[in-house]
Amino acid sequence: MDKSDRISWKRLLNPKKIINKLICKLKRKFAQFSDKRLLKTQPVLNKESKLLFEIYDYGEICRYRASSFLYKEPETIKWIDKFNSKDYFLDIGANIGIYSLYAAKKGIRTTCVEPDALNFALLNMNIMKNNIGQLVRAYLIALHNKKGFSKLNLQKMQWGGALSSFDNQKDQFEKSFETDYSQGCYGDKLDNCIFSLSPKVNHIKIDVDGNENLILQGSSKTLRMESLQSLLIELDEKRSDYKSSISIIEKSGLKLIQKSRSSIFDNSKYSTTYNHIFIK
Repeated sequence: MDKSDRISWKRLLNPKKIINKLICKLKRKFAQFSDKRLLKTQPVLNKESKLLFEIYDYGEICRYRASSFLYKEPETIKWIDKFNSKDYFLDIGANIGIYSLYAAKKGIRTTCVEPDALNFALLNMNIMKNNIGQLVRAYLIALHNKKGFSKLNLQKMQWGGALSSFDNQKDQFEKSFETDYSQGCYGDKLDNCIFSLSPKVNHIKIDVDGNENLILQGSSKTLRMESLQSLLIELDEKRSDYKSSISIIEKSGLKLIQKSRSSIFDNSKYSTTYNHIFIK
């Protein structure tokens, strides 16, 4: 073996090069694993353990929303079950789309409104995953009592997260909270948007963790629409604007027929928060 051969073997067996190649291979393997992990989904099942729909598994909150679907808000499921197949559903504060997906899988045309960027992305991914894009349309906007640009203040930025507040830093109990991240966002009155979103809306759900009264202030015309049959809204009865919210709704011609929540919240800080169902 001549000198040039010895040099080429030394280069080939160079420990640094071998280690670098191993690191590159490990990085590729990890990237492939991560990419597959992003495609993982969680099934949402009915009482007979049959598949209703799937949602992307982007963390603990998403898994909780899938596993708790039947018992977290049973009154919301029963309410949607009463919809006519030709009805139009408007879901304000749709989050990652649990109830919108459920309605659409029953053939109900649905419009979703969700201002949180992460949730909006996942909402659209879930719509696409379940092949219901022909029935569901999602919009990234914060409904409010006025129009304009402001901030969506997030208590925690996470997939499937909640408890954010648009244009203020008050939670659903009217307490100030520390902001994990403030996202730029545009807000407007529902009355200004309704004919573009769903011109013949029959059922509206409002679940925005504190800004309900502000949304109602910008929805007086919408609540008086002849096509509107029912409204489900989550309200905390200890809030200073609770009676005002009820008054706005009742003055529009809607009547409260049900006020309930799951028993899992009996001894929690959410024990005074109820889903209120109104009908015309």
